[in-house]
Formats: sequence, C-alpha cells, structure tokens
Amino acid sequence: MTNGKKEEKKGEKTEGKTSEKKQENKPEKTGEKSSGYDKKEIALWTAAFIVFVIVAFFAMQSLGKTKSYVLDGMRVEYDASMTADQGLRVVLSQSPQIVRLETYNASDSRNSIVAIIAAEAIRNIAYANRTVSAYAAVYDVNNTAAAPNLINCNENNSNCGTPTIIVRYGSCNCLKILPSQNQIIVEGDNSFATTHASKVGQVIAMVEAEIANSTTS
Repeated sequence: MTNGKKEEKKGEKTEGKTSEKKQENKPEKTGEKSSGYDKKEIALWTAAFIVFVIVAFFAMQSLGKTKSYVLDGMRVEYDASMTADQGLRVVLSQSPQIVRLETYNASDSRNSIVAIIAAEAIRNIAYANRTVSAYAAVYDVNNTAAAPNLINCNENNSNCGTPTIIVRYGSCNCLKILPSQNQIIVEGDNSFATTHASKVGQVIAMVEAEIANSTTS
C-alpha cells in the first residue's frame, strides 16, 4: 500500500512538471505579436509628430522675421517676406501718402530732428506728383504714455488716416520697411538727421520713379 501511494505521488509530480514544461514551450499568442506591431506604429506616429512640430516651429520662427543691410552708411530693415525694394513699392504705391511726425511739447529739441527728416520725405513724394499730407502727434514730455495731441488732424480733413510714413526720434537710426503694416518708419537721432535725412528722401524719390514708370509702361 505504501508503495502504491508513493508511485501515485511520483506520477502526479511527473505530470505537473511535464505540463509546466508544455506551457513554457507553447508559442506566443497572435495577440501578443499584434501588440508588437502596435508599438511600431506608435513609434512611427510619434516620430512623424515630432517632425511636424519641428517644421511648424521653424515656419513660425520665419514669420515676422526682418532682414537688414547698410545703404551708404544708413541701416535699412525690412520684412523677410520680400526684398526691401518690393516692400518700399508696396507702401509708397498707396494713395494718398500720409506722414506722421511724432514730436514733443515744450519746444523739445527732438522736434527739429523729426521735422528735418519728414521734410525730405514729403518733398520727394510731392515732387513725384503724388498726393501727400502730414500731421504731428505731440506727446507730453512728462507723460509720454498719454495719448498725444494732434496738429493738422481733425474731423474736417483726411490727414488723420493711417500713416504710411512715421518719422520719430529714436536710437534705431534706420529706415524700417513694413509692407505687412503698409508703413515705413524712419527713426533716428541728431546724427542720423544730419547724415541720412537727404538719403531717406533719395530712396523715396527713386522708388516713386519706379512706380511711375511701371504705371505708364
């Protein structure tokens, strides 16, 4: 009797071990293989998404970028979307041309610098037989954040339209061409007005001549 029980136990152990081995040797289920393909697909989609984000980032970076060059000592900044000449033609082809002089009250010395530059721009636009008007925005030197008083600009005239040219005192000492805003900004200090005011006028005159030739041809 004892031998029979021992043999039964041995048989149970042997069967248990063989069944465990069979289970270990069973091939993986098809479901597990498909999950492997899912991981590959996820990796591909992730890589594609990363590429898309990188491309979008650089595209956004390029928007609104400006380029610059020096023209006879004068710095010229312009939208990277087009050349400086193209940008000037976009702005200066508008009619009428409206020049805004950003000045200060209390006989501020900066006003004469703005006036010198603006006079060159206005003179050359008028010389090209284009309609041009101008007005002054007078800021309070004690509170430049406050809205300025406007001279030669009221409800009885059209001088208060969106300016195509803004002349102001500042440290840029440059000509900014912003065709996306339909504006040219001339910003400079005393040295800029002395050296480059006439050059601003010459650039405007040259582009106005190009516009006139393109319309007549």
